[in-house]
Amino acid sequence: MKVFFERNKKLIVLVGVMLFAVVSAVAAQTTSYTVAKGDTLYSISRKYGVSVSELTQANSLSSDSVIKVGQTLVIPSAQNAAATVQAPQTISAAPATRSYDSYTVQKGDTLYRIAKVNGITVDELKTLNNLNSSSVLKVGQVLKIPATFVDTSSVTLPDLPSVDPRKYSARTGDSSLQWPVQQPVVTYIQGKVSGVQLSAQKNESVTAIRAGTVMYVGNYRGYGQVVFVQSKTGHIYAYAGLGSISVKKGDYVVFGDKLGTAGTDSIKGTSQISLMVFLKSNPIDPAKAPRG
Repeated sequence: MKVFFERNKKLIVLVGVMLFAVVSAVAAQTTSYTVAKGDTLYSISRKYGVSVSELTQANSLSSDSVIKVGQTLVIPSAQNAAATVQAPQTISAAPATRSYDSYTVQKGDTLYRIAKVNGITVDELKTLNNLNSSSVLKVGQVLKIPATFVDTSSVTLPDLPSVDPRKYSARTGDSSLQWPVQQPVVTYIQGKVSGVQLSAQKNESVTAIRAGTVMYVGNYRGYGQVVFVQSKTGHIYAYAGLGSISVKKGDYVVFGDKLGTAGTDSIKGTSQISLMVFLKSNPIDPAKAPRG
């Protein structure tokens, strides 16, 4: 036995090294992730550099599954994904991982309204979601909407007046609507800005209320850190006064994706953000802007 070991010592060591490498590789193929507030399957897939289909398959989910805060997900190919997270992302590469958006049915929605807002026909909406003329929509139901990636390279940013946006009117808004933060106090900004100020919790996640392409991130005039997102309908959403930003120019975000966190008013010391929406360079009431 001793003689056999001495003669095959190098071979035994080599086999051991190979077995260790195989076991380590298998262990590195997956990792786990705990869902946080504001997460979506798409945002998690982008974070780890995997596709939505790979993420859903690894967790026995469908592309329409709703994930919950605290839920643990398996992230496939974590070792390879970690190496690609920092790779530059382009708009043209995004459609390979997502061919549609998800829209959550709101109170009062109809097939016609949802189709019109998203620039498709009622028949297209029915076909995509296996619906017929007798189908009844339910509040909270998730529908598929074709994704449209917008080329923002030549788009002009809205002309926001260089004024202090912290001048508020006596007009308040409906906090039950879908806003970038949860259940805010909605106060309309006074003057030419035509937007709303939204109260928020400290460091609360700010999420997209409409799918689109990020056209600008960074400090903008007197509005602090701002994220501009253009939707496929041409609406431009300006999320202003953020404390931090989680996206980059050229990223494609969907409804519910995290854009950053709420900022703090330097005078009042309260957590808040501002939201402004534009269509064809004209400001519109954020409460009437398309959502989902």
